[in-house]
Amino acid sequence: MAAQSTLGCCDGYSSSKPSYGSYIHSILLKNKKLGIAGLALALASTTWLKKKYSNVNKATSDTSNEKLLTKPTNDNNTNSLNTEIVSSDKTTTNQKSNKITNTGNKLKKRTAAVDKRFFEQFRKLIPILIPSVKSKEFALVVSLAVVLVLRTYLDIWFSGFNGAVVKSIVSRNKSVFKRKAIYEFAIMMWPLSIVNNALKLTKSSLALAFRYRLSQYAHDTYLKNLNFYRVNNVDNRLRNIDQCATQDIDKFSICLSNLYCGIAKPLVDVCLFSYKLQQAIGRGAPMIMITYFISVTMFLKRISPPFGKLINTEQRLEGDLRYGHSRLIAHSEEIGAYRGVNREKIILDNSLKKVVNHIEKTNVLRFFNGIFDSIFVKYCATMLAFKLLARPLMNPKYATMFMGNAKASTSQLIEDYSRNSGYLVNLSQAIGRLILAGRDLSRFAGYTSRLSDFFDVLNDVDQGIYSRYVKSKTEGARVHIIDTNRLGYKVIRNNELIKFTNVPVVTPAGDVLIESLSFEVRSGINLLITGPNGCGKSSIFRIINGLWPVFGGTLVVPDPENILYLPQKPYMILGTLRDQVIYPHTRAEALKRQYTDDKLERLLATVGLQHLLIREGGWDVVADWSEILSGGEKQRLAMARLYYHQPKFAILDECTSAVSTDIENHLFDTAKKYGITIISISHRASLLKHHTHLLRFDEQGNYEIELIDEISWKSNESDELVAEKEFPPST
Repeated sequence: MAAQSTLGCCDGYSSSKPSYGSYIHSILLKNKKLGIAGLALALASTTWLKKKYSNVNKATSDTSNEKLLTKPTNDNNTNSLNTEIVSSDKTTTNQKSNKITNTGNKLKKRTAAVDKRFFEQFRKLIPILIPSVKSKEFALVVSLAVVLVLRTYLDIWFSGFNGAVVKSIVSRNKSVFKRKAIYEFAIMMWPLSIVNNALKLTKSSLALAFRYRLSQYAHDTYLKNLNFYRVNNVDNRLRNIDQCATQDIDKFSICLSNLYCGIAKPLVDVCLFSYKLQQAIGRGAPMIMITYFISVTMFLKRISPPFGKLINTEQRLEGDLRYGHSRLIAHSEEIGAYRGVNREKIILDNSLKKVVNHIEKTNVLRFFNGIFDSIFVKYCATMLAFKLLARPLMNPKYATMFMGNAKASTSQLIEDYSRNSGYLVNLSQAIGRLILAGRDLSRFAGYTSRLSDFFDVLNDVDQGIYSRYVKSKTEGARVHIIDTNRLGYKVIRNNELIKFTNVPVVTPAGDVLIESLSFEVRSGINLLITGPNGCGKSSIFRIINGLWPVFGGTLVVPDPENILYLPQKPYMILGTLRDQVIYPHTRAEALKRQYTDDKLERLLATVGLQHLLIREGGWDVVADWSEILSGGEKQRLAMARLYYHQPKFAILDECTSAVSTDIENHLFDTAKKYGITIISISHRASLLKHHTHLLRFDEQGNYEIELIDEISWKSNESDELVAEKEFPPST
């Protein structure tokens, strides 16, 4: 129908042969009101689009600033640390203000856009996505390219096939129609179907392979050298890390696979269909179409909103909403006890409104942007295509042997027109897809920015470089960098000794708890640490375990396998009862150490938990043990874990606070029988008899070490907590 109507139009104008421009001019003269209304609508839409874009851009900037400036800081604390090591290895200590300070750089806002930074980010991701030419990912990329070329050749075949069928219908040639439409198509439908579905399969497989490769890299880096702790507690650049490691990687992989098809296939189409069209309707026709689309692309780019930045903001807001739900699950007991459900609902509703409002604004922008895309990419391009197709028929100087041949019959002209219109439509669609791929590229830039920032932070933390956003009333938001490679500290491994020599105890937030700490614990010397809350007791253990950076001095610690940390709330792994005792070992590793189930049962009997095997159904029962076991049972199970590993040093941070005194004495006596040197945090006077030395802190960062003699612990055994006044005042 379209072919016949177009040819009829051409025949109607063949006598006077008016120009294409005069034809358009006559149409506009006959429809002045329609033309004026369309022009006014286009101008109004453009104005509104720019205004809406400005509002969204401003709202996005305000939201980002608000999120940044509400980061928790400790500006009111006099013991603060603002550290940035830029070009100096020196760290100055102010004795009066108790600060270690350096200058920070002002925080620079980054936007996700298709620019030099985007290409640099993507270049760094390529070795992760495709590690070698022998990798599965490279094979999938090549396979997808082959399938795309086959698909283009089939499109070319179908355009010629369609023209031949139309010719057989017009000429009423039953034998040709039967041969083409039935027999030939019955054969070709198989490769058509196979190639189309192979394209879907290969594209999905490529996206899945990219996701697996990126996820593996994220897991390897995130779970290496305690980076998972440091990136959440020491470095505060990343938010919603769970989203970065899961959803962002998934969306990036899918978008990259689609973008590869959306760019590679149109490029192949442009090359092949341009070659066919220059044979059919002249060499200049493909260049006219390509030049038109390039001009349209430049125009649309100027009026299009920054979808990459909008996508980046959308992912961040989605992460905030999911984080709110995660907090509700994690703190459900506390929220229920405080009757805080209404307050939590307000927080979740506000996060949801931010997501909905942002998506609504983005959808409206996409709507108006899509109008301009359709007008210039589809309809105006269709008008130009009609002109190029009709030109060989209307003007003999543009005629070729494939289009407009004077000796050709009517049926042959129809066949040529149908075939060449298919070529031109495919070329127009290919160039149009390239333009729309530019829009997808902006969205892809948003995913690339988030993923690249995620990996950059992981790599920085893995190298000992931490960065924190700091809010200052006088200087605004600033970023402070801590480069542990330039702090001038020493860490020495010695399995018989734990020793601090002039080591400052500094929190990741910059609070200086102790300016210079020096003490020594040799194997066989059990140390009890006490002091008020917030004085730095647990911070010492975080430094020993390598969770917090060392800001100076010399630290001597054992190898990680020779030291075990037991917190007040023991960690229960998702697994069997056996897994709780041998964690982090597997059953195979436990058997290798000659720990059979019978031997593990004796460990449970040692801590008085052998009844769990009967109550819970044996060693192989999988359950959420953090919910099933009571606080005292979990602490005793953690002590069984200590006896299983038998490290040379054990750090016990209030790890027996939920058990009775007699069971506590038994647990500590058993630990000493295993030859484990104990470093404990506790306020119980009954624990003094299990230690040889006492390390006591006060609220001003002062400390002292004293021997525990028999008189001191007997006189305080009746008290549950060691009162601060019973100890000598600090100097």
